[in-house]
Amino acid sequence: MKLKMKHTYLWAMVLVAGTTLSSCDQIWSARNVPDAVKVKFVESYPTIKRVDWDRMDSLYEAEFEISGRERKALFLEDGTLLSYTEEIEQQYLPKSVVAKLQQEFNNYKIEEVHRVQENNMTSFVVELEKGTRDIWLRYNEAGELLEQSANTAKVLKQSASLLPLTSNETTPDDLGMADSRWELPAELREVSGISLLPDGSMACVQDEEGKIFVYDLEQKKVIREIPFAGPGDYEGIAVAGEDAYIVRSDGALFEVGGFSSQNPTVKVYEASFPATINIEGLAYDQEQNRLLLAPKGHDPNLKNQKAIYAFSLDAKKFQPEPVINISLDQVEAPKKSKKQKSAYDVLQPSSLEKHPTSKALYLLDAVNNRLYTMTEDGKLTRTLELDESQLRQAEGLTFDQDGAMYIASEGGKKGKGVILKYTKGIR
Repeated sequence: MKLKMKHTYLWAMVLVAGTTLSSCDQIWSARNVPDAVKVKFVESYPTIKRVDWDRMDSLYEAEFEISGRERKALFLEDGTLLSYTEEIEQQYLPKSVVAKLQQEFNNYKIEEVHRVQENNMTSFVVELEKGTRDIWLRYNEAGELLEQSANTAKVLKQSASLLPLTSNETTPDDLGMADSRWELPAELREVSGISLLPDGSMACVQDEEGKIFVYDLEQKKVIREIPFAGPGDYEGIAVAGEDAYIVRSDGALFEVGGFSSQNPTVKVYEASFPATINIEGLAYDQEQNRLLLAPKGHDPNLKNQKAIYAFSLDAKKFQPEPVINISLDQVEAPKKSKKQKSAYDVLQPSSLEKHPTSKALYLLDAVNNRLYTMTEDGKLTRTLELDESQLRQAEGLTFDQDGAMYIASEGGKKGKGVILKYTKGIR
């Protein structure tokens, strides 16, 4: 018998049975399978003589072949058939699915294709590969993406595992795949900063217009625009209570007081950073009632360091000295990045945020396609590579109160800006 399918898809079990999964047992013999399951299997597939059985909690999986192709049927203990999965040739994928793959994953190779039947619905699961990175995508017949998952470590693949497609395997050097994805409207193609609001909507800014765009994640549209200044290079947004703060690349800080009210007020605080600083990241530090600012550029006086600066919300003043210094000796040169003009380019923060529960600082680096976690004394504790096919230019970062992470990326000349949600954040 040929190698077993790498994954079995259990969203039907999750939706129908609500069972909590545990580690998969070794291959079972038929004598350990409930009679109701065996009877149902024989009724469904009367010509099949050779079957391998697996069990996980109250689920029973039959693995077999028809016409030399792998099949899997998943049953409840009472014999109810939850799902049927079969390996198919990629030529049998619907044209709508093929079009989506060519549009969004053109650089990946198709490894396997499976057709899944459950709850009177047919879906298609495609395994893609690029280097050491594997991605599983599930589409319906209309070509709509239903679920996705990533696994970058091939040794983690289990030949007989019962792994839900929605699990996100995150390794120390890879962020994994997002749980949710939003394509942004044309006015947010150059989205440069985001902040999740208490009502679940997203406050966004973009590079060119002096406006806060409030984007409704459920309705998938901009529901309000709040002007605060003329055209300019706006890079980050942070919300502190009733007030929103937006930073321009030269360090100028715009306070939009009562921004959600009908008549918000605007104040501007001028900074005196070096011309090379290019501020892009802005985060609210609630514990110390201050804003933290991260530069994409650098201060030549700091030599082999980059700094995080602060703006006191009590005094409404910039603090004269950096509050965090980051030694560039900690940063490995990116494997793939644009040609670096100086040693400072190894780290070019595009966004900064503080985690709501761990209090760790998170730094996005759009140029080098990376995400860092950092302590408040400037020690980088983790480095994760970003998938450029998913995040073309990651400029915005925010969290909800439970720690789910949102990353916003600019679109290309023809592509749209996007927001991706990672429910489990970094594990």
